[in-house]
Amino acid sequence: MAKKSQWHPAFVEMLRPVVASHFDVQPDLPVGDKPREADIVLLRRKRRGRLPFTGLWKDLTAWNVLEFKGPTVSPRDEDADDLIEVGLGIFRRLNDERRQRRKPALAPAEVSFWYLANRLGRRLLRGWEERRFGGLRPHGQGVWRCEVMGRSVYLVSGSELPVEEDSLPLHLIGKEPPETERAVAEFLVAQEALWERFSGWLAAFHLDAYKGVESMAKTTKGGFNPTLEGIIDTMGVEWVLQQVGVKRMVEQVGVERMVEQVGVERMIEQVGVERVVEQLSADAFLARLTPEQRQRLKERLG
Repeated sequence: MAKKSQWHPAFVEMLRPVVASHFDVQPDLPVGDKPREADIVLLRRKRRGRLPFTGLWKDLTAWNVLEFKGPTVSPRDEDADDLIEVGLGIFRRLNDERRQRRKPALAPAEVSFWYLANRLGRRLLRGWEERRFGGLRPHGQGVWRCEVMGRSVYLVSGSELPVEEDSLPLHLIGKEPPETERAVAEFLVAQEALWERFSGWLAAFHLDAYKGVESMAKTTKGGFNPTLEGIIDTMGVEWVLQQVGVKRMVEQVGVERMVEQVGVERMIEQVGVERVVEQLSADAFLARLTPEQRQRLKERLG
């Protein structure tokens, strides 16, 4: 069975608010006999009318099958076959469900297939055009499009996309040149709503770029204080610790929660016994210690 990518939950959490006005985001889809749900996200349109998107997502159809590859996964030649196979499987399943509910079947043009990667190399794209995706053409910066059996297929190279709201999830999760990271940070800090939504992700994935605009954010009206709470819930405390360090974690969530997550001894090692006691109170601090930990602490304090 395919393992869930460590990047998949982060991508879903960042994508959801970007498209939420018009689409439901459905992750973790089982597809036939191939348990490839780790890579697949389905976007279902829930609202009629003109789409508000002006960037990457302006071409979304009624149903959209997204195959997402994180920045540590290199695109492979056979991924093109898998995308079409999985997409057609989902298309058949959707129409089976619609027939059971006595709804009209979806037309091929109502479903599109998307392959999202950190970077698509020119050699890979040429090979796909020659052997798999006839008629593949550029469709804006960082995007290529073709049709397969009446369905639109979009191939997306995240690091080549322009810096705009639609592409933020891919930029934030991607491995990119420092100048692109800075552009993303500056784009976020200039807009309060986007900063509040994504600054925690910026700090987690691109800490240097975050630090470059942190002072600007602090002097902006309202402060724009970022939070790591959502990222911790999505990625887990250990992952976030590795990305941003104990100091920033303590600043964000406090010593007490950190003690609950990683244990008293580790927090003492990281921030010192005085700060742990100060935050918890002596009684609460001692209550969290086992007899063995109390003995080691006694020996440590002399």
